[in-house]
Amino acid sequence: MNLIKEHVVHPHESFRLLRLELDAFRGVRHRHRHLELTWIETGAGLRYVGDSVQPYEAGDLVLLGPNVPHAWISSQHEQRQVHRATVIQFAPDLLTTQLLPELAAARALGETTGQGLLVGAAARAAITDAILRIPHQPGLRALSAFVEVLGQLELHQGSMTPIASQAARALATSHTEQDRRIARVIEWMHINLARELRLEEAARLAHVSPAAFSRFFSREVGKSFTDYINDIRCGETCLLLRATDKPVRLIASECGFETLSHFNRQFRLRFGMSPREFRSRH
Repeated sequence: MNLIKEHVVHPHESFRLLRLELDAFRGVRHRHRHLELTWIETGAGLRYVGDSVQPYEAGDLVLLGPNVPHAWISSQHEQRQVHRATVIQFAPDLLTTQLLPELAAARALGETTGQGLLVGAAARAAITDAILRIPHQPGLRALSAFVEVLGQLELHQGSMTPIASQAARALATSHTEQDRRIARVIEWMHINLARELRLEEAARLAHVSPAAFSRFFSREVGKSFTDYINDIRCGETCLLLRATDKPVRLIASECGFETLSHFNRQFRLRFGMSPREFRSRH
């Protein structure tokens, strides 16, 4: 899960629209200077945004600000279905241009997206209906449909909640090596989730001493090594609770929790309910 800086190019358009249809989302953890609106039409898995790791499912709608690290990774239990998503990317300058002063009404969107914003269920239908109109329109009509998307986002700002616990830091050249080190550690976590993950191993991957690793990880990710591991593990258990009828104890073990009591405590801390309550509601 390498963190890379993506260079988004659309020289002949005000925005870039991508329609994705894949056997699975295996996105590389990346970031770029553009704002991005991602709508998951089908599929489920884990959503990585900044220091947050959370399960996602069909209907997930997220607005990201510039330089927010992100990736959507499909669940292994969802591999047999087609995974669809629509992604819109546009430069932050679009909201501040003096040539289109009407867009100033949406300027606050660019100022509040540093943590990533999850669009609430009540607002999704209006926004996704506007998104669906874009691909079927040529030229100026497509631009008009895109402006309607911005208008719906501005109208429903009150239904959006921050995803990450802190705003993304600016991406500078001096941080490139740190990003690569963190990417190696996160990929290692994801692959080896079922076993004990030792800080000393992570420190070797990051090429820092064990004594310095905790400070390094917290500074670069915004969350402690242990908390981030538990976030990923709890996210994976959500996917299994939804997709299978496996016993809760077995799911906890498969995701790396040594005891059921520890799993229940960590799960409740993140989702405000027990794993069994979560399963009954989903």
